[in-house]
Amino acid sequence: MTDAFAREEAGDWPLDRMMVIGTNHRRSSEDTRDRLFIDEARLPQFLSAILQARLGQAIVVSTCNRTEIHLLASEAERGRERLIDLLALWADIDRDKLASELYIRSGRDALRHVFAVAASLDSLVIGEPEVFGQVKDAHRIARQHQLVGRELELVYQTAYAISKKVRSRTGIGQGAVSIAAAAQSVARDLHGDIANCTLLLAGAGDMGELIAASLAERGMGRVLVTDRLAARARLVARRLDCHWSELDDLDRLLAEADMVLTAGGSRRYIIDKTRALAAIKRRRYRPVLMIDTAVPGDIDPQVDEIDEVFFYRLDDLEKIAAEGRGGREEKADEAWALIEEEVEHFVRVRAERAAIPAMADLRTHFETVRDDALRESHGDAEKATRLLINRLLHAPTQALKDLAATTDGAGTVEWMKAQKLLTRLFALQSEQNGTKAEQNDEPPKEEKE
Repeated sequence: MTDAFAREEAGDWPLDRMMVIGTNHRRSSEDTRDRLFIDEARLPQFLSAILQARLGQAIVVSTCNRTEIHLLASEAERGRERLIDLLALWADIDRDKLASELYIRSGRDALRHVFAVAASLDSLVIGEPEVFGQVKDAHRIARQHQLVGRELELVYQTAYAISKKVRSRTGIGQGAVSIAAAAQSVARDLHGDIANCTLLLAGAGDMGELIAASLAERGMGRVLVTDRLAARARLVARRLDCHWSELDDLDRLLAEADMVLTAGGSRRYIIDKTRALAAIKRRRYRPVLMIDTAVPGDIDPQVDEIDEVFFYRLDDLEKIAAEGRGGREEKADEAWALIEEEVEHFVRVRAERAAIPAMADLRTHFETVRDDALRESHGDAEKATRLLINRLLHAPTQALKDLAATTDGAGTVEWMKAQKLLTRLFALQSEQNGTKAEQNDEPPKEEKE
């Protein structure tokens, strides 16, 4: 473990060294997200680059909708700039262009973001549970590559606890589960026994994968996956334990599918009316269920004009599940309030912990002064207490006089800050802190033998 990690384990790190650098479906273009995507097979290569650059502790979360790095930097500015360089090199994108599509958060904002991602509040579909597993996978891989020290581990364990609290107190995850249940209901209404059906997941979006996984668990006969990026298709197929194909095979796959889930969000239709009609003809006009979970949509709404196509959007499933967006947004507001409380608690507890060494040093100093005073007083309690007070006040009194001399006296901002600090530390009354201090501005003199 590096020296930087050792310092972090001692709690000796400024909060602004905690940062998040990345992009998601709201911030960047489809092309940028595709270029930045880091599949699990290549993730060790990227993590090694971070480790070799000695940037600090880091976890990389990369899904179809986001790629971001959670960094506890050894040096904040250097870590930020070097990570942008690494991302630009990885994606083969001009650095300035990439920087314009990245979000960079530090300190409290970074903590809030990590907590929100783990709790599925920063997802395309609020409350979907897939991202929680993706975050845990990213954490596990980074830990295997020696990139997680005690402090970043604490951040993540806190994030997991918050995620569970958000789900248990707000029920926000029920929306996503209800949507998956609605998809199952529609599929069974159309096809009856889904054990004889083939499901095609076109696009590796989180909601599509959630519904596909739910249908697979409940007996879907066959599942196929395709995506613009083969690496993403392979990753999702491995999680779903099914086959995958290149997106170039989409026409063939559509002809085989009794149910189509799209989850790409590519800002252009991957299934239009012409393509859907061709698939229906190849299927000998057997009906097909098409569910578009992408935002923006992947399926041209005109496919609904085809008699054999039963077309549903995400909103349609939400209505069936009796979980409208308004209810989910209310739960999201409650969840965000919990996140804010936990950020404040995390920062406060960490700050209190950071004060412990200073308090220990202060107590040791006071005990040393007390022992000296007792020894020199030879059992005289009054003399001992007078010596103790004078010696404890000597250094701060001199420091206050020096401060007054170098800041043009009382009334300046620096002096007022010092006065407020003294009042807070020793619970002084403002009148005592002002008037009485002015009456006795000489440093206390120690009693002579």
